[in-house]
Amino acid sequence: MASRWIVIVFGSVLLLAALAIVGIAALFLVSGSADDIRYDFVSPSGQVDLYLIETCERGGCTHQAIIEMPGLQGEPIQIRCGLDIEATEPTFGSLDVNWTSDERGVLISFAGADGTEQSISMDLDRDCNL
Repeated sequence: MASRWIVIVFGSVLLLAALAIVGIAALFLVSGSADDIRYDFVSPSGQVDLYLIETCERGGCTHQAIIEMPGLQGEPIQIRCGLDIEATEPTFGSLDVNWTSDERGVLISFAGADGTEQSISMDLDRDCNL
């Protein structure tokens, strides 16, 4: 009789453990965590770094730029700028950046969700409050 109870208790524990693992796995699948994709570019002089970040979730994608440049004391400073790109799917699959001659602006060219080429001009002083 005691061995029957041991089997029932042990079986119940195994069943509960299996259900807990399945529940946790389902939560990970349903959560839909955002994945950030970062693309790195360096200005021709090497003084300014540009990071383009695309974050896509179920509701759509957001895009931002991070500019990193030397500060007054030479330490690197970072400035974040939002990019006005509407997309429900990742758009930065093909991405090209052309810097202005003074490195205070960039032209970002990319393929839109429908595959058409698009571009957005970014003036670092105007758009990022440098």
